[in-house]
Amino acid sequence: MKNKTLILLLLINSIAFSQTLTDYLSIAKANNSALKVAEYQYDIAQEKVNEVGNLENTSFSVGFFALQPETRVGAQNIKLETSQELPWFGTLKAEKSVAKALAELEKYNIALSDKEITFSVKKAYYTIYQELAKNDVLKDNKLILKTYESMALAALENNKATMSDVLRIRVQKNELHSKVFQNINTIARLSKNFNRILQQDENTMLEIVDSLNVLDILNANQTISNHPLLKKLLEQEKVYQSQKKLIAKNSKPKLSVGVDYILVNKREGVTISENGKDILMPKIGISIPLFTKKYRSQQKRIQLQQKQLEEQKIQQKIKLEAALEKSILDYENAVLTVVAAQKNKTELQQAINVDLKAYETGILNYDKILRLQLQKIRFELMEVTATKDAYLAKSKIDYLTDK
Repeated sequence: MKNKTLILLLLINSIAFSQTLTDYLSIAKANNSALKVAEYQYDIAQEKVNEVGNLENTSFSVGFFALQPETRVGAQNIKLETSQELPWFGTLKAEKSVAKALAELEKYNIALSDKEITFSVKKAYYTIYQELAKNDVLKDNKLILKTYESMALAALENNKATMSDVLRIRVQKNELHSKVFQNINTIARLSKNFNRILQQDENTMLEIVDSLNVLDILNANQTISNHPLLKKLLEQEKVYQSQKKLIAKNSKPKLSVGVDYILVNKREGVTISENGKDILMPKIGISIPLFTKKYRSQQKRIQLQQKQLEEQKIQQKIKLEAALEKSILDYENAVLTVVAAQKNKTELQQAINVDLKAYETGILNYDKILRLQLQKIRFELMEVTATKDAYLAKSKIDYLTDK
């Protein structure tokens, strides 16, 4: 096949670089907004770990006695107060554990975004390959039909062909000519969409591989156990376990400690022991959730979410296994189609060669050779499409199974 560098007339004023599918995957991952959003979300979740697991604000207050109470040792002027609430032992650590578990969930969203952009790039790449390969088939066969047309015109002069033979060949040649230009328009549209996926200038010139061989992507037995969706569900169970521990800690009493300091004036003209001595009053308090069902309800909610999660695991596994089975079937059928198409086009070419050999000694059956040539085109296009389908199915298998 001819080199499938995208046609210059489609991508005017662009500069071409030698790039592979691997290069395009790197470009897409570097530019993709969805992947960046997932990475930022992970960073945000990581930062939130630092926000939790800390003591509540220490409370400070100051008050002035508008009506100063008189005491035996002097009038009280100002009251200073500070207090600190202390959660139950291990509560702060439990809060951090929940935040860390939630942050870990975001890692699997990054992995999932990575998989999705990888599959999108491969799908777009192989679709362009298909159209370029089809374009080569159409142009090559158009030249062959042009040769048949010339042969028919020469034979017409010697009364060895009819004008009907010439016109039938021309009709098919014109049909191929039309399909070539339709295909060029399709390639242009697909190229722009591919550049959009890469998030680069839509007129950037692309390079697509010359040919693909289904024998290069032999499939091996693989499992869905590494898929981020399943791993995320497993990680979600850790989140629930951490949340249950935190709820248990929050349901315990809370302590508070503090101190009050009161400034006392010294009484004049009076001799009293500790006259004007300030007041220092340490305080300790406890908060007990006696009349609330909040924590019991929260534990019940977590238990229900855990049961729901188990069902989600089963459902997600079934969906992924079904998708994998379908992708494997699509891959195998595509490979079988490629093999059959290759065999059929080879045998049709042999039949065409036999008829062309007979032309040297007799009259060529133009109706027959045209029919054979059109059948050969059909199998060539079938091979191209099936090759793309095989690579696309293998990409889907990788999406479902690779780490």
